[in-house]
Amino acid sequence: MMKTGRGRFYQISPIKGFANREIAISAAWMDEYRERVYDQIEDLPLEALDQEAPGTGLTIGRLVLHLGWAESYWIGRITESKIQADFSESLSAGSLKNFEENPVPSLEAAELISLCRRVRDEMTIPGLMSVKDSGISCWEDGSTFRGVLGQLQWHWIYHSGQIGLIRFEWGSDYQWTMGSPMAPEG
Repeated sequence: MMKTGRGRFYQISPIKGFANREIAISAAWMDEYRERVYDQIEDLPLEALDQEAPGTGLTIGRLVLHLGWAESYWIGRITESKIQADFSESLSAGSLKNFEENPVPSLEAAELISLCRRVRDEMTIPGLMSVKDSGISCWEDGSTFRGVLGQLQWHWIYHSGQIGLIRFEWGSDYQWTMGSPMAPEG
């Protein structure tokens, strides 16, 4: 089984309504990285989402929940946004503290995607819209909004690679494709 992936998209425009253009572009890049992950998993059955990479405790379902959980955690920290308790519970299996335990059975791909989209729509975008200075420190250690958003972008890309490998090990390759010229928004 092979899936030809959606084309990589490079012509990213800032999301409208943001107080800071750099943050609007960072949020738009995160949208692109999320869509790549969604494309990697949307066609997979539960069997594939629960496939464990030997000796790691990592499954595709666990990694996607981890991506949603981490985004809600970091965005919550820098914007002081809170999520509803039931929503937080839905993401909790993705918490790093649970990675010492065996993975729980995965949700369906559509449910995983829906949870991550909800983090984006209810926390990330509304929480970042009013930030005026991307270089301002958001914690006592000197971390900035720019730095935390860079970490989140890296995080989506890093785990996308792991998801691709686990998918391949399960028996379904994902063919990466180019979508547009490599020319970022001007």
